[in-house]
Amino acid sequence: MNIERKAMELQLNSPAISSSSLHSTNRLAETSEQISSGQRINRASDDPAGIQVSIGLTREINENAVGLRNVMDGSSLAQIAQGGISKITDSVQQLREISLQAQNGTLNESDRQSLQKQADELLAGIQDTIGQTSFNGQSLLNEERDINIQAGDSSTAINTPDLQSTLADQGLFSLDISSANALDSIDGAISLLNDSAGSFAGSQAQLDSVSRSLTDASVNNAESRSRINDTDMAKATSEHSRALIQQEVAISLQAQANAGRADVLALIGQ
Repeated sequence: MNIERKAMELQLNSPAISSSSLHSTNRLAETSEQISSGQRINRASDDPAGIQVSIGLTREINENAVGLRNVMDGSSLAQIAQGGISKITDSVQQLREISLQAQNGTLNESDRQSLQKQADELLAGIQDTIGQTSFNGQSLLNEERDINIQAGDSSTAINTPDLQSTLADQGLFSLDISSANALDSIDGAISLLNDSAGSFAGSQAQLDSVSRSLTDASVNNAESRSRINDTDMAKATSEHSRALIQQEVAISLQAQANAGRADVLALIGQ
C-alpha cells in the first residue's frame, strides 16, 4: 500500500515539476531575446500598453525628423536670399560712391561718361543677381510671394520680394549718376534692400527657433521611447540567471522523480 501511495505522489508531482520547467524555459528564452536584441518589447504581447505608447512616440520622432529637414531647407533658402541681397547692396554702395564722384564739378563730360559706364555695368550685375538668386529652381528676389516651411503641425512663411520691380520703381535701373536726384534713388534702394534683408533674417531666426524646438522634442521623445523599449540589462541578466537556475533545478527534480518512479514500478513489478 505504501508503495502504491508513493507512486501516486510521484505522478502528482511530475506535472508540477514539468510546469515549473516550462515556465523557466519560457522565461529563459524571453530574457535571452531581450538581452540579445536590447529591446524589452519584442512583440506586442510583451507589453500591449507600452507598445502603443512606443508607436506614438516613434511617429512623433519621424514627423519631427521630416519637419527638421524642411526647416533646414528653409534656413538654407533664407541664407541664399540674404547672400544675394548682400551682393546687391555692395553694388549699390559702389553706385553711391560713383555718383558722389560724378557730381564733382571738377570732372569733364568724358569723365562722367566713363563713370556712367561703370554704373551701368554694376546695374547689369545687380539685375543678373536678382534673376540668378534661387533655391531649387524657385526665384527668391524677383517674385513677391510667401514660401511656407512646414514643420509638424505648424508652418513658417518666408516672404520673398520683387526687387526687380521695387528697385526699378525707385529709379535705380534708369539711374543717371550725374543727376541731382541720383543719391535719393540710391539711398531709397539701400533702404529697400535693408528691409528685405531684415525680413529674411527674421525668418531665419524663427526657423532656427523651430529647429531647436524640434530637436529638443525629438531628443525627449527618443529618451521616453528608450525607457519603454530598451532592455534593463542588469534586471534582464539577473532574471536570466534566475530562470537558468530554476530550469536546472526543475530538470534535476524531474530526473529524481523519474528515477523514483522507475524504482517504485520495479518494486511493484516484483
